[in-house]
Amino acid sequence: MSSTQGSIETQEAIEQFADALRQRIGSDRFRLWFTHGIEFDLEASDETVDGQADVVVLRVSGPFAADRISKNFTADLRAAATMALGDHGRFRMLVEAAATQPPLIDEADTATDGRTEGTGNKRSARETASKSTARRRGRAKGPSGKLSSLLADSKLTQSAEEAAEEADAADFSRDRATARSNARDESGSAPSAPLPESLPTAGRTLDSFITGPCNEFAFSAATMAMSTPEVATPLFLHGPTGTGKSHLLAAIAEEFRRRRRMRRVILLTAEQFTNDFVGSVNSTGLPSFRRKYREVDALLIDDVHFLASKTATLREALYTLETLASAGKPLVFTANLPPADIRGLTGEVAGRMSSGLVCPLLALDAETRLNLLTRLVKTRCVLDCDPGLLAEVSEAIGGDARAVAGVANLIGMLQRMFRREPTIDEIRQFGGDLMRNTRAAPSLKSIERAVCDAFGLERDGLRGKAQTRRVSEPRTLAMYLARTHTGSAYTEIAQHFGRRSHTGAIAAQQKVAQWLADGKQIGGGDAAMAAADAIARVEARLRA
Repeated sequence: MSSTQGSIETQEAIEQFADALRQRIGSDRFRLWFTHGIEFDLEASDETVDGQADVVVLRVSGPFAADRISKNFTADLRAAATMALGDHGRFRMLVEAAATQPPLIDEADTATDGRTEGTGNKRSARETASKSTARRRGRAKGPSGKLSSLLADSKLTQSAEEAAEEADAADFSRDRATARSNARDESGSAPSAPLPESLPTAGRTLDSFITGPCNEFAFSAATMAMSTPEVATPLFLHGPTGTGKSHLLAAIAEEFRRRRRMRRVILLTAEQFTNDFVGSVNSTGLPSFRRKYREVDALLIDDVHFLASKTATLREALYTLETLASAGKPLVFTANLPPADIRGLTGEVAGRMSSGLVCPLLALDAETRLNLLTRLVKTRCVLDCDPGLLAEVSEAIGGDARAVAGVANLIGMLQRMFRREPTIDEIRQFGGDLMRNTRAAPSLKSIERAVCDAFGLERDGLRGKAQTRRVSEPRTLAMYLARTHTGSAYTEIAQHFGRRSHTGAIAAQQKVAQWLADGKQIGGGDAAMAAADAIARVEARLRA
């Protein structure tokens, strides 16, 4: 008969087991497989040695995770148990079914039956509604409530009257969700898998998007993607922060829902996709995850550079993209760099994302910035502003749309504070941190890092003495860009890149100018590219 141990020695043994397992399989694999939905316990075996407990119990939530763990980590688990508990140490897995929501709802409803008689009428109405909801829930599997939502905002300490009112509201919400589910069932178009949580799109429409030379190409591509989704898919939007990528992505999702009448449009970040994948591996299993994302009408993912170097997630993302693309489903992505320039993004994923249309968005130009500021002031400020004042303020703001929005909010606040239109000096006084909110000038280190990334070199590869084309030409380009973007002295640039004299930095200016005039290919191997393309790629990395 086994019994669970609860002493300090037990906790130490469990920690030793976890540390031994982490050392054998690595921290990343341990965090992926053994930190979500898995608990370690220790039991005394029938065959103890010197009274020592010798069985580690892994409580696993779901048969899928248990099967994968037993296939991939049995030997490691056995070795970790031996290291932690001695030669007689063993382990076993215990699969535990996930708790279901309906019993929790029933417990909450049962708790409400003991309320005071003063709420008798409300309780009767609520019981009738709950029974009706339960009958409808038996016919159509609609979304159910969660115990956490019933206990939110300290409901256990609320008065009986307040709790009864909120329970009525919860019942009404469940009734409305059940009615929607019934309507879908009757129409025969109910989805086969629950939709992932989608990002909100309110206020981010095509009408509210300010176009200009910096984003006109991307806006036209987004319009084409909405009118004929099968032509421009996948659509990939890239650019530095504050250029409107997320705005366009949300506008496309809203148009898919309203204009194209698509029911299953998923808009989410790459981080949400990754978290959902990791959670599915340790709970419901990959089949459920795949049904979520492969049976949609359109998939839109923001900030896909977050997926870089996440091997398992990238592999699953590739299979998902291949499935949706072969079915002709629209795919739209955003990132801070084009797919080929994102380090850690596999060639297959980058190739699939580049196979449709890749569109850059640049920092807001002066005209677009002024138009955006004018519109925001009209919608957020209580008083009108002089166009000359807005033009002067716009000139002092960088190309980040978020900074423009912050200045519009500042003007509105100053209007309320002074009860008049603020002057340019007052705006500068209170919003100095927003004025000229451009990114800091690139440093020599950031330029070196961007050039190394563009040509696939080691981070300190430009400082060595190598004279091969693969290294020497990117080094020359880096010194040219350092002089262009930093204003550093030739001597400082030469010393940073390991040159003995400043003449090397001076010669770099002349060489790169000649390369641009001749259209010369620089670099070596697969990383070779035209000088103009190399400069554009490095500058894009600096902006991002």
